[in-house]
Amino acid sequence: MKKIYLIAALLLVLTGISCSRLVNYTDIPFVYFPNPTISVYEDAGIVEIPIKANAEVDFSLTFETQDGEKTDVATGLVVPNGKKGVDYDIVDNDASIVRFAAGETQKSIKVSITDFPGVLTGNKDFTIKMVSSGNQVCKGGYSYCKVTIIDNDHPLKSILGEYTATDSEGTTWTMTLAADPNDWYTTFIDGIVPTFAGDWVGRGIRHYVPATVAEDLSKFSFNYVYKLADQYNDHDITIWGYDGNYIYQSGTATFEKTEDGFKLDGSKGFVAIYENGSYYLAASNAVALAPITLVKK
Repeated sequence: MKKIYLIAALLLVLTGISCSRLVNYTDIPFVYFPNPTISVYEDAGIVEIPIKANAEVDFSLTFETQDGEKTDVATGLVVPNGKKGVDYDIVDNDASIVRFAAGETQKSIKVSITDFPGVLTGNKDFTIKMVSSGNQVCKGGYSYCKVTIIDNDHPLKSILGEYTATDSEGTTWTMTLAADPNDWYTTFIDGIVPTFAGDWVGRGIRHYVPATVAEDLSKFSFNYVYKLADQYNDHDITIWGYDGNYIYQSGTATFEKTEDGFKLDGSKGFVAIYENGSYYLAASNAVALAPITLVKK
């Protein structure tokens, strides 16, 4: 009988501890960056990097910055590319601490961006990281935010950015023209076909196709067949020319400048296919049929 009483007492103690932990769980601050990457132009001045939280108690979050790096094309050496005190600085940080009051859901870290007008320096970046540890703060989601400082003097500035793409079948998706840090007149096309517009199938894959831009920005073009950098299930993913009936292993896709973006005319669009001894569509919506219009957002 005594053993039964002892077991019952132990269960009551364990139950009490468990309930106590459940009740006090919300006392542990849950904090994160809503965006892991942010891009700003170098003339942005003061920018605010948002931080979100969920807590019923006052707490402080400590953070640090990490300067960017790049590989020098000429020497192959890793060199700084975004330096604190030169290219950016933290303002009003109170020794790199952000303080949340109970119930506050968002604060921000203010960053001063240095402008270099008329100087072609290239894009730079730096990263802000949460460094609080232990049981006092729970870092959820993204515990870092990488900030890219876009050079205002980049020769392709006026055409870089997001576009609404529409093909001949009325399918729409987002296509992005991003700068190549190693070549002023090459743009990386992200979202080349609807399937690859953004993160594909939740795997975080980005498929970039390099395209050459004319010096007068009147057009950009890329060659068929281009193998994308990523692979999936051991199949190479390539971009081929496509006219709705046949795929083409040679040729060029050229987008000409319009009033509000670019346009690919002609009979050939393009298609993303798996290539590993046989050829088939990479996924549904892996086709973009000409004509294809791009309207800048």
